[in-house]
Amino acid sequence: MSIGNSNTVAGLMAKKDGSFGILIECPGGFVNVDILEKILEISRKREARVHLTTSQKIMLLDLNKEAGVEAISLIEEAGGKIKKTVDISQAMTCIGKPHCPLSFQETLPLAEYLYSETARIKIPPKLKVGISGCPACCSWANLVDIGFVGSKSGFKVLIAGHGGYKPKVGIEIGKIATPEEAASVLKKAADLFINHISKKGRFDMVIEKLGIETVKCELGFQ
Repeated sequence: MSIGNSNTVAGLMAKKDGSFGILIECPGGFVNVDILEKILEISRKREARVHLTTSQKIMLLDLNKEAGVEAISLIEEAGGKIKKTVDISQAMTCIGKPHCPLSFQETLPLAEYLYSETARIKIPPKLKVGISGCPACCSWANLVDIGFVGSKSGFKVLIAGHGGYKPKVGIEIGKIATPEEAASVLKKAADLFINHISKKGRFDMVIEKLGIETVKCELGFQ
């Protein structure tokens, strides 16, 4: 599924007021200077508003169709990634160790690795991923479908949490020690999600369908 509609190009999002927007991914919560310069250029030239989203992306708003197409081209030329399909995309990530005094673990290498390995896996909406360096969970890693929460000996894995009007804390199912292990868990979770959820479901529905012990086993935790 692409983000947009039949009258637009992929990545160009039609808004209710007739304007368009684009969504720029910021893996690990970072954006480089080249992309920032293009955002500034687009904002000045096209009078676009720049919005920092709650999912750590940058949204350019109030574009017409021509300006939106141009903006996508400029951002991609600078090396930026425009969210164009319904996929895993990037994890919400706190700054982690050594930048936060509370953090037990480095979060940014894990965020970058997950982005490189899993970002473009297409899913039915939504499968949110969070990474936190400690149990304070500033990035809401305890309230997303798949969360990795830092501890003294690695990352705890939490599943089936979500926010919304009925928030639900994730269920701890085990620990991982490396980015490779985290990517393996996320890929397996995406497969379960794709096979058992069609539309508007969340990962907790997979547990309702299969049971927590089956899901733990499928994700590699006995």
